[in-house]
Amino acid sequence: MDDLEHEVRKTVLDNAVKYEGKPSVNSVMSALLGSREDLRSRAGEVKALAQKLVDEISKLSLDDQIAELKQIAPELLETPDVVEPTEDKEPPELPNADKWSKIVMRLAPFPSGPLHVGNARMVILNDYYVKRYNGELILVFDDTIGSTEKIVEPDAFDLIPESLEYLDVKWHKTVYKSDRLDLFYKYAVDLIEKREAYVCDCDANVWRTEHKVKAIPCACQSLSVEDNMARWEMMLDGTYPERAAAVRIKTGMKDPDPAMRDHVILRISETEHPRVGSKFRVWPLLEYSWGIDDHELGISHIVRGKDLVKEGKIEQHIWSIYGWQHPELLYYGRLKFEDATLSKSKSSKEVREGTYTGWDDPRTWSMQSLEKRGIDQRALRKVMLDLGLSIVDISISMKSVYSENRKLRDADTPRVFFVRDPIWVEAEDIVPDISVASVPVHPDFPELGVREIPLGVSDGKTTIGISPRDYKRMKKGSLFRLKDLANFTLEKKKPVSIKMHSLDVDEVRKIGGPIIHWVPKLDSVPVVLTLVDGSIANGLGEPGIKDLTAGTFVQFERVGFAKLNEVGDTVRAAFAHK
Repeated sequence: MDDLEHEVRKTVLDNAVKYEGKPSVNSVMSALLGSREDLRSRAGEVKALAQKLVDEISKLSLDDQIAELKQIAPELLETPDVVEPTEDKEPPELPNADKWSKIVMRLAPFPSGPLHVGNARMVILNDYYVKRYNGELILVFDDTIGSTEKIVEPDAFDLIPESLEYLDVKWHKTVYKSDRLDLFYKYAVDLIEKREAYVCDCDANVWRTEHKVKAIPCACQSLSVEDNMARWEMMLDGTYPERAAAVRIKTGMKDPDPAMRDHVILRISETEHPRVGSKFRVWPLLEYSWGIDDHELGISHIVRGKDLVKEGKIEQHIWSIYGWQHPELLYYGRLKFEDATLSKSKSSKEVREGTYTGWDDPRTWSMQSLEKRGIDQRALRKVMLDLGLSIVDISISMKSVYSENRKLRDADTPRVFFVRDPIWVEAEDIVPDISVASVPVHPDFPELGVREIPLGVSDGKTTIGISPRDYKRMKKGSLFRLKDLANFTLEKKKPVSIKMHSLDVDEVRKIGGPIIHWVPKLDSVPVVLTLVDGSIANGLGEPGIKDLTAGTFVQFERVGFAKLNEVGDTVRAAFAHK
């Protein structure tokens, strides 16, 4: 069974067990293409294989499906938890911390764009443990070229540190894998000379079907060291074209997991690299470079998702060859956000093509986008740390983060009136005493004072903007209140006019009348509000909004929290949450 078939079979079995023995091709494809960006370009091939395996596995009993899934992917039988905000939790201690003179951990992002919420758990856990143990954190850019599906984005070398700074992550040094090719070559030669690796020039499809699936070594495995070194030089000097040869490590052809059989550790790629250009044409796969660097950099503990268990085994194989101390491998379960679509490759494409406004567009779910929306990093940090290191797959909502953000920010967040696409109404019989509305900055904290909103009253009349939604619910003669101002009755629908009725809010409360937000026409300020889905809400804000500074987090009353990113003749803001 080759890697692709193994992955698809796991997914089909998982889907079958979840749905009482009846897998669905569409569900399987959604799961595979949603979690594996590299398979999207092979969607036709994947679907054909998925259909074949769905037909085959559908014929098995549910008990047999469970038994096979337990054998090839027992972790998938864990039931995902749906997590809601909880009390503070302390992640567990690091295992065997006393065996190391210093706790050293690393962040190893592939630079395809900035970090997004799906990367937050790994980053925050590593940072937490390093701070807890007074250790060292290394930022390692995994900028190797291992496949054509994952593209190194030059901007990511700046965007990722920006993401870390937003998360208040402190790292002690930065390492680029693309600067370490000579080191990886040195170890490749050493592994060949130790007969622990060999250069294989078998056709990839033939190797999969005739050797990997059947667990039979190919002829390349038994070549002499001299022959392998000659082949290695041919990889380096361009004699072998792309895909014509690769270095395999002898992980063993009898391993029960086909994906582990004589795994490729270096391959040829002539893709231009944004940092080193065309200097190198042989590139290490990530698990090989990790196996070397985790030793060379003195890494003590590695925290990562359980989807990288295979990579961990290959690292352990390399460490054992050299008799190196094994870093502790800690895995956590998959994390799914119910209300955030995460695809760095899609976001990169949309940013390049101008569909998204940039990496701070809310649809990217990047750290830059969260910062622009006013999400305090402490809210994200608490939610991620509360999840801990559970191996169980977890499904959460961004509402968990929003809830924490609200707790952190509500008390010092000023209130502001904002009306989207207001309907203008003529207000009559305004008494002189309320030519200026005195509205609390924060209704729960009177000590913060009031904000004054001039109404522009002339001869007892003024023009007020109200929400179209509020207007549609009103009937002629209905009593309502303009929040923190006065009570009015709707006199006419066309043209719309309202008449002041009374001042006491209880007059409206006792009949259950609506209390609505509003803006005066006089000196109201245009506001452009970017929503979470990237759409734009245009409206007007109360006059005092122009006196706030850029970066202020506000609550638009009856609308939601938002961050003001530009303040001037027009205010530009990003919606955070309700």
